[in-house]
Amino acid sequence: MGAGRTTRVNYSRNAPPEEPPHLTTSSHDALYRAICAHPDEDTPRLAFADLLDEDGEHRRAAFVRTQVELARLPAYDPVCVTARQRDPDALTGWCMAHTLPKGLPAGCEWRQFEFRRGFPWKVGVRSLAALLETGDALFRVAPIRALGVDSRDRPDLAALADWPHLTRLHRLNFSTGWFGADDVAQFARSPHAAGITELGFEFESLAPEGLGALAESALFARLTALELSANAFPAALLVDALGGARRAGALSRLGLPNNRIGAADAEALFGLPAVRELQHLDLSDNPLAADGLTALAASGIVRGLRTLNLSRTRPGVLGVKALTEAGGLAGLRQLDLSNNALGPNAVKALAGAPALRGLRALNLSNNHVRDSGAADLAGARALAGLLELDLCETDIGDAGALALAESPYLGGLLRLDLSTRSGRPFGAAAQAALRERFGDRVNW
Repeated sequence: MGAGRTTRVNYSRNAPPEEPPHLTTSSHDALYRAICAHPDEDTPRLAFADLLDEDGEHRRAAFVRTQVELARLPAYDPVCVTARQRDPDALTGWCMAHTLPKGLPAGCEWRQFEFRRGFPWKVGVRSLAALLETGDALFRVAPIRALGVDSRDRPDLAALADWPHLTRLHRLNFSTGWFGADDVAQFARSPHAAGITELGFEFESLAPEGLGALAESALFARLTALELSANAFPAALLVDALGGARRAGALSRLGLPNNRIGAADAEALFGLPAVRELQHLDLSDNPLAADGLTALAASGIVRGLRTLNLSRTRPGVLGVKALTEAGGLAGLRQLDLSNNALGPNAVKALAGAPALRGLRALNLSNNHVRDSGAADLAGARALAGLLELDLCETDIGDAGALALAESPYLGGLLRLDLSTRSGRPFGAAAQAALRERFGDRVNW
C-alpha cells in the first residue's frame, strides 16, 4: 500500500484523546523495543498483536494485523477495496490516534502522522534543528521511518545531511526551504541518505535548480517515489529540471498534482526518460485538457501504468477517447477521473473501451454521469472485472440505480458508492434492488 494521505488531527475540535494503554509487562516492553529497533520486520508486530488480544484490546490487535496485510497489497486488491468499504479506519489510522506514544523529543509533534503496519510511521517536525540535537530519541518512541517537516520551519538541509540517524528514514516531506542546487547536491551525496527511497516537495520547498540537481544525482536513481506538489515555479521549469535524469532508475511512483501542467508541457513531460518505467502516476489538478491527454496516450508510458490519477484535469470527451483508444492499457488497474465535469457522452466512450478490461477500481465521482451514463456502465462488458466503482455526486437517479443493480457485468463489485451530500435517497424499488444485488457493498 502506498504512503497514502497525511492524517491530521486537531485535538481542539475533538474529544480529548484517550491515554494509550501502558506497557504493563516485560513481554510488552521487549516486543515494543524490538518493533522500534527493527521497524521493517513484521514478526514482532504480529506478536505484539497477540499480546494485545490477550489483554482484551481486540480492536487494536485487529488493526495491527489488518495493516500488516494491507501493506503487502496494492490499493486495488480485493482486500484493500473491502477495507475501504467496511473499515476505512484500517487504512487511515484515525481510530488509533489515541495510541500515539507520549514523550516525543523536542521539535516533533503528532500534528502530522501516518500509521503503517499498525504503528505510527511518520511524524511531524515542528523544528528540524531541535530534532537533530536529540540523537536517536525519536526512534525509541516509535518505529518512525518518515518525517513531514512543518511549513512553519525553515529546515537546514545540510545539517540534516550530516545527521547520522538519517539512515533510519525512508521518506522525507518538505513544505518550505527553497532548496537550491548546492543544498540538494550536498544532501544527495550524504552517506546517511542511502536509505531514502521516497521524497516529497510542495509549495516553496524546492527551487527549479534544486530539482535539477536532484534529477542528476545518484539519490534520484534510488528513489521509488517522488511527489512534487503545488510547486512555486512554472511547469516548464519542472519539466526541464526532470529532464536532467537520463534514465528512470527505480522510480515507479510519481506525483505531480497541482503544478499548472498544461497541454504545452505535456508532450515534453511524457517523453522524459524519468517517466518511462512508472507504474503509478498522479497528474491531478493540472489543466491538461484534451490535448494533454492525447499526448499522454501517444507517449506509450501508459503501457506500464497500474494506477493513473486524472482528477481535475478536464480531459473532455476527446481526451477520454484518446486515452481509451491508446494501446497498452490492459495493465491499468485503477483510474481516477473524478471532478472533471464529464457528461454522459464521455462516460459512454469510457464504458465502451475494451482496453480497460483489466480495470479494478474506477472513480467517476463529481461528474455528470446521470442515468444514461449509469446504464452505459452497467452494460459495459469490459468493466466486468471492476471491484470498486465510485459514482458519488454523479446525478444518478432511480433509473440509473436500477440499471446498475440489474447489470450482468458488475456483480463482482465489492464497493459501489452512490452517495450524495444532500443525502437524497433513491426510491423504495431502487433501494431494494441495490440491496438485493450488492448488500452492504453499496453506499448511498
